[in-house]
Amino acid sequence: MRRLPAALLVCLCLAAQPALASETYPAPDAGLRLPDGARVLPGDPVWPLGERAAPHALCRIEAAGAEGFRLNIMPRQGATPAPSAPRACLGLASSRRLDLYKTRAVEFRVRASRPVAGILMVTSSNTQDRLSRDRFFGSFGIGTRWKTLRLTYGALAPLPGWDAFAARSGLHPGDHVLRPDSVEELCIGVEAGRLDPEGGGQGAQVEIDGLRFVR
Repeated sequence: MRRLPAALLVCLCLAAQPALASETYPAPDAGLRLPDGARVLPGDPVWPLGERAAPHALCRIEAAGAEGFRLNIMPRQGATPAPSAPRACLGLASSRRLDLYKTRAVEFRVRASRPVAGILMVTSSNTQDRLSRDRFFGSFGIGTRWKTLRLTYGALAPLPGWDAFAARSGLHPGDHVLRPDSVEELCIGVEAGRLDPEGGGQGAQVEIDGLRFVR
């Protein structure tokens, strides 16, 4: 029996291995990592412009200068939120998963054409189960003069009614732990349910400028 050259044996062994490189596996989505001081600018697809809707209001998001956003918000006449739905944020929202591990707060300047109820809403997931989610919120007032806010993640509270709403939506209610390294969505805007649809249909224009994530 002829003995094959060692080099040929190596080639044959390699060829006999499963073609792992040709198989495709979904890469784990670690989220877009934002370092300390990361700024949010118009034109970034992670923070899309355009229209967002809630059952009781509409919001059109536009660029306002090099670093700002303008939210044109209008309540829908006669519309009222479903009694079982938790409060909603209508405004600038992220479109993909975020990793905010290196930060502990969101900072921005804000003002409005009339006083409105502002809200920051953060939805985070369990890193072992993306469908296991919690939602947290923080409320603040928006006046007609510019003011700078720094809202820490630790100061946010679990959103009332979220567990039942998540279960009805096909999600798994979480463990009420906000995980900055696994943020499914972050929204800054107005609390849509607190707009007055009967008050002459009065909307509001909200400006957000200098939005960034900090320690």
